[in-house]
Amino acid sequence: MASNSADLVIDEKALGATSDRLVRDFLSAGTKAVSGAARNLERRLESATQAAVPGKLWRAWQSSAFPRSGPARNPTATVWLKGRADGRTGGAVSFWTQPGEIRGKRGQYLAVPLPSAGARGRGRDLTPGEWERRTGQRLRFIYRAGNYSLLVATGGTTNARSGAFRPLTSGRQRAGRGGPNPLQSSVVPIFVLIPVVRFRNAFAIEPIVNAADGELAREFFDAIRGIAPR
Repeated sequence: MASNSADLVIDEKALGATSDRLVRDFLSAGTKAVSGAARNLERRLESATQAAVPGKLWRAWQSSAFPRSGPARNPTATVWLKGRADGRTGGAVSFWTQPGEIRGKRGQYLAVPLPSAGARGRGRDLTPGEWERRTGQRLRFIYRAGNYSLLVATGGTTNARSGAFRPLTSGRQRAGRGGPNPLQSSVVPIFVLIPVVRFRNAFAIEPIVNAADGELAREFFDAIRGIAPR
């Protein structure tokens, strides 16, 4: 009586090679998913910022991944803002994403420089005291009922190109610039005085970041879809 039998031969070397390749492919898929999710999150934050905030603040978003490609057991990615967290960029993003208000430290007015104030000082807006020291001019307070008050400078005019204040020289005075008595009659607003600045959350970051969790899973499953043993 003949018996049906078959010999099962396992090529351990080939099996090990296939196993190693699958592990590397899955680890590479994880790296690709993390990197892709970070890039997508950066783009969504850029789009949300650009839609809600005037100017170029949206360009401050950055992302990076390590490693960029290849197998890795713990790939990581970061999305961040350029500059320090407590710097101008971080403050601007907080201004547009968190409701609140800004008041003077001791209840005084907030002095907002106008274009006539000229260039900013040390990477930030000038204060009235800094402007006076820089220009040698004294500022005068003008109260306006029902409107914002002003700090103004007299005896000067504004640069036609930059809009910044410049004192009238004796030559310009003799030429009749600024009126019949220019050093007395010319008044240039330098600062607007605001008691409080209220702001609102023009867009929210947290929902965009939370949505990225699901994005990471989709990126990973898309990356492993084509993996098969050979």
